[in-house]
Amino acid sequence: MIQKARRSNRGPATTMLVLLAALVLIAVICAMAGTPGSASAGKPSPTPTPTGTATPPPTPTFPQPTKAWTVMVYLDGDNNLEDYVVKDIETELSALGSNASVNVVALADRGPGYDTSRGDWQTTKLYYCQQGMLADAPSAVADWGERNMGDKQTLIDFVSWTKANCPASRYMIAFWDHGYMWFPQYWNTLDDTSADSLDDDEQVTAMATVGGVSVVAWDQCQRQMIEIAANWQPYAQAMAGSEQYTNWEGIQYDAVIAALRATPTMTAQQTSDKIASTALGDSLQYSSLALDTRFATLKTAVNDLAIALTNALPTQKANITTAWRNTQKYTDATEKDLYDAAYQIKAKVTDATVDAKCDAVMAAVTADVTFNWTNGSTSVSRAHGVAIWWPSTAQQLKYYAPDHLAYYRTTLAFGIQTQWDEFLVTFCQ
Repeated sequence: MIQKARRSNRGPATTMLVLLAALVLIAVICAMAGTPGSASAGKPSPTPTPTGTATPPPTPTFPQPTKAWTVMVYLDGDNNLEDYVVKDIETELSALGSNASVNVVALADRGPGYDTSRGDWQTTKLYYCQQGMLADAPSAVADWGERNMGDKQTLIDFVSWTKANCPASRYMIAFWDHGYMWFPQYWNTLDDTSADSLDDDEQVTAMATVGGVSVVAWDQCQRQMIEIAANWQPYAQAMAGSEQYTNWEGIQYDAVIAALRATPTMTAQQTSDKIASTALGDSLQYSSLALDTRFATLKTAVNDLAIALTNALPTQKANITTAWRNTQKYTDATEKDLYDAAYQIKAKVTDATVDAKCDAVMAAVTADVTFNWTNGSTSVSRAHGVAIWWPSTAQQLKYYAPDHLAYYRTTLAFGIQTQWDEFLVTFCQ
């Protein structure tokens, strides 16, 4: 945050020096805050931590009566995003908070070194968010001690407690933290204290245990991918997130909660669309996907395209490589927009079967993406709402350790259910 200068009795020369120093400081701060891929990139509002006090809301009783919606936020700030934990709880989750139709529940973890507000608590706390609630230790429903947010058991315990104590007709869960595609043991929901991340296979294992949700949302970078959607298809009806990195703002929970309070009958898809539509502050792109039969059609279309591409490789390798080069990419060069991939392949490959399969993929993406927004930047100008992993070399195929290709082929539902991985292996030879 840049604060306004105070009035001063200094003379003109001193004032000029102060202003020049302030401008240098502002430039440094802006450069640090705006760097994609930096430690600060990928999370919510840069509003100041509230420092005042509030009249405590009434002590909640559990279990709550069954309501229309329960909003769950898995808020992992045990890393360099700690500074935004208190801010998001107080200025967004508790701006309106729970009411007779909507429960708002957050599991929040902090770590040492980035923020000392609200008593500098650092353990994992469970909050039932109510209007005006402070994100301090006394306001927590429970203190779970130091929990590993990268452990599926923590997610299981959170969702299980919430469903038992805050029952609803529909549930939404948002994951708040760093994100980086589907890569395991990397940046996805990273807990520094435990040196662990919540990988995609752990997420679906947890969901299989607790029974799934209506909507899953990613307040994280680069998570709106077909591979991640395929993992969640059995456990959610809709998915909101970004193909690209997200900056400070991310999902605006106060706007989502306001919409659910105003219209508790909102469907899962309407809610997912609303979630994506709130993240327009300083994001580059956000979208919403259906995880119903439309997604099944999309998955089949990509599988059919993979088979056609593999068959065409002996004569069309150069053209497919040119299409790869032309396709909309994101922070990682192997993350490609799926619609644009099909568009570019059709434009370059001279094979009737491939062309037809590209048409089917584009039609399926158009049907499955129910909301898509970009900020107009050329870096996302051809983003259509869902990405796919498409490396082009053997080095990219196995760049990350441990063996990400093996994880993709044997653990991710998309790799198991389609022949896209077979195409990748042949293409990258």
